[in-house]
Amino acid sequence: QSYHIVDTESDAASDDLDTINGGVSGMRLVLQSAANARDVTLKNGTGNLRLAGAADFTLSRVTDTIELVYSSITSEWCELSRSDNQT
Repeated sequence: QSYHIVDTESDAASDDLDTINGGVSGMRLVLQSAANARDVTLKNGTGNLRLAGAADFTLSRVTDTIELVYSSITSEWCELSRSDNQT
């Protein structure tokens, strides 16, 4: 599936996401935060994530999203866009 709501492990206040398993070339993936009180930080260059501007991105609100595309050339999920929305 191309859309997933992500949450921290064991409902911790924060957690890092550095690897996304699976994917085929050109596959798109949209991630959205599960809860305002639990922050998931996507880590650039750690695992298989390559984010714009070499900057980590934190999904800190349920309205925050990030879109990634899978590159089979580099075996990485590369950022297409992010939306840091205030609630």
